[in-house]
Amino acid sequence: MLTYVDFLKNVPLFSELDDEELQQLASVMREQHYKKHTTIVYVDDPGSALYILKSGLVKVTIEDQNGDEMILRMLYPTDFFGDMSLLDGMPRSATVTTQEASEVLTMSREHFLDIIEKSPKILLKTTAVLSKRLRKANELIHSLAFFDVYGKVARMLLNLAAERGRVTEQGTVIDMRLTQQELAELAGMTRETMARTLREFQQAGCIRVESGIISILEVDMLRREVDRA
Repeated sequence: MLTYVDFLKNVPLFSELDDEELQQLASVMREQHYKKHTTIVYVDDPGSALYILKSGLVKVTIEDQNGDEMILRMLYPTDFFGDMSLLDGMPRSATVTTQEASEVLTMSREHFLDIIEKSPKILLKTTAVLSKRLRKANELIHSLAFFDVYGKVARMLLNLAAERGRVTEQGTVIDMRLTQQELAELAGMTRETMARTLREFQQAGCIRVESGIISILEVDMLRREVDRA
């Protein structure tokens, strides 16, 4: 049976930790179960815990000044959120909601601070991962600010392919179904613009969309759209 230690070895945040350090963290983990379309945390909630997705699928969202929802990320098993709250205890910066029934491991900030006080190397080993995460967030901000619609959709598709892509003889299949509205929120545009851009990519032979599943046929075409920005 898979133990928490075995599972935590696959969590990017803890990839540099040894078994003893992982055991310390596993000993204070608590497991919670959420039904589909359940909000785990709301924006501005107190930042008091780290969350690690054990199974399922969740979306991280914010609202703009008009109250429209924008998806920042889709999270999959071994992804995590609430990591900055472990350090600064500040309120949540986004809302996290399940897209399907999900199991989540949680660790309180209080427990984490107790552990790193005794084993400060744990904090040092996780800092590099958090830095990479910050760089990725900066890339998202850059794309939303400077990319045209083609660059935004191309970046989104490449990110989804990297996270949930399955390589086949025909191309890379993104193994998840997202509505055009959800794709639009991920890319920071309207549903109508997303539908038009996907249609143009499909007409150009860059992607194929069948029954809600997107396959990337010409990855270099998408990369060129991103590089043009």
